[in-house]
Amino acid sequence: MALKRKRTCSTTSLPELTKSVWDTGSTNRARSDLEVETQVFKIELNALERQRGKKKQTAGFELDLINKLTIRPAIWYGMMSFGRFTKAVEILRGDIIEVKRPAKGDDIPGQGKEWLARVLEVKGRENKDKVDVYVRVAWYYWPEDLPMGRLEYHGRQEVIESNHPDIIDVCTINGKADIQEWDEYDEDATFDGYYSRQQFDIVSKQLTRPREFCVCKQYYNPDTVIINCPGCNVWMHKDCIIADAIERHKNSSIVIKLEGDSTPDHDVVVVRKEEKKGRGRSKKTTPKPDQSIRGSLCEGKIRIEEIVRKSDDDSDSGLDTDTIIEEDIHCLNCGELVP
Repeated sequence: MALKRKRTCSTTSLPELTKSVWDTGSTNRARSDLEVETQVFKIELNALERQRGKKKQTAGFELDLINKLTIRPAIWYGMMSFGRFTKAVEILRGDIIEVKRPAKGDDIPGQGKEWLARVLEVKGRENKDKVDVYVRVAWYYWPEDLPMGRLEYHGRQEVIESNHPDIIDVCTINGKADIQEWDEYDEDATFDGYYSRQQFDIVSKQLTRPREFCVCKQYYNPDTVIINCPGCNVWMHKDCIIADAIERHKNSSIVIKLEGDSTPDHDVVVVRKEEKKGRGRSKKTTPKPDQSIRGSLCEGKIRIEEIVRKSDDDSDSGLDTDTIIEEDIHCLNCGELVP
């Protein structure tokens, strides 16, 4: 399902992770901007108190922490429960919502973007001739709002699901939002827009682990390229393929120089390092020219470009010119040709 490109974000004022109590005042600042009175609830996460002094937990994830929460004032527990509410469209428990970001406050995370949360519970109470509706939510995070910050594999449109609980006033909600849950083991999965594949557990303060890819056993940033080997079904990072080719080029005793790129048939000259052209006599050793090696993938080939900046006393040897090497892509795992 194609996703709407919404400006979404992670969290309200995050509780310090050494604390187990926080209130909803910062969230409902958006309603105070509307000059509407709102109830502030205080949430205590009892699990944090019990786990102090214990060994660091491995990352697990329980979305709804209601059994580990104490909510004050206790009027929350006696309020009427609803299965849905309407905010331009009908919103059900389990749906994802966009929440208004307060207009003021330097301490507000999200870099000016709207906040995103999952609806866990809807409650209301009578107030004169109307019903005030409140929503218990679990916040999503932008990667940069995580305690560990944005990691290398996080994509530009990636958000992190969390079980960070909060209670917000329904008046602070913009409406319904779309985000795709990405199963990395579904190799046919496609998405267009915001997506989530990881969870942040506020109890253990850890992220769940994404899938490992490639022979490097690292993770995959969807903003980059990976290539599949049909032989062993290993997915390889483009950067790993190029880095391997560059390393082999540095260690190789054969350089294939392709000349005349403008013509369909290139002249292929094989120059062995131990058989460089010379004048039949030994040369004095000179400093190695300043050279850089770049790699890229082009039309199913690995393309290595070696650019040499010659010093004044360098001779015109076979390697003292710009060199381009093209080779087929082979699997870093099984060695088979990758078409």
